[in-house]
Amino acid sequence: MKMPVRTYKKVIVTNHVIEVYEYQKEPSGRRDLDSNDDYDALDITNTKIDLKDEIDRVEERRGQTVRDARHITRRLALKNFSSGDKFITLTFDPKKLKDKRDLFFLDFVDKEFKKFIQRFNYRFKTKLKYIAVRETHKSGAFHIHMICDWDKLLVFEDEIKEWERILGQEVWKHGFVDIKSIDHVDNVGAYIIKYMTKDLPVDLFSNKKLYLCSKGLERPFVYRGYEAEKIIEAYELGQKKEVFTNSYESEYLGNITYKEFNLKRL
Repeated sequence: MKMPVRTYKKVIVTNHVIEVYEYQKEPSGRRDLDSNDDYDALDITNTKIDLKDEIDRVEERRGQTVRDARHITRRLALKNFSSGDKFITLTFDPKKLKDKRDLFFLDFVDKEFKKFIQRFNYRFKTKLKYIAVRETHKSGAFHIHMICDWDKLLVFEDEIKEWERILGQEVWKHGFVDIKSIDHVDNVGAYIIKYMTKDLPVDLFSNKKLYLCSKGLERPFVYRGYEAEKIIEAYELGQKKEVFTNSYESEYLGNITYKEFNLKRL
């Protein structure tokens, strides 16, 4: 009888979303595993663009950095926010700026976003929990998308419009504010990273993170080897249908199969 092929597994549990990596070859050490499966869930600091790589590897590293940042942003959003939270977009009106060139400078954008958070916390006597990404227009100008735990109950359209006006004029002060309820969203992580496009102009993010977040966000749980096998058994993932699957080759780990399960969709 042919023996089944045994694979080495890693499982990442982020609330109701479970991701399973299966490796053809068992890694010889932690470093091999984390440097070749494209994500270390326990590292949310090593995602800054490094433009000092060898010339022939710059594009590869940039693409990898964007993928890593998208994974981290998605998982942090999933772990810390739910469909009851708010999705807020902050835009810049060139007419409100003394120097329109500021629209294209990330330092200015990040500084003004920090001021917005400070004003928000002071105005509403809170400490906002958030994760945010910057998106560029075709012109190159930035705006900001943020998921946050603002617990303001907003039901009616005219009420939402009024709070958009208040935030825009009194808290943000730079342009239009859009507020969306995400009650219909069962994967808030996927919802926010759609604004982190694959063709992100990473040159503009030199020595900066590709996402912004408040301190103290919870991180996903990561299980490897035997523990990963037990988690798969506990959730009976072998009998469940994945929402996404993919496979690719690694120089060190052979074939890697990725499966994502969303328990809210089962």
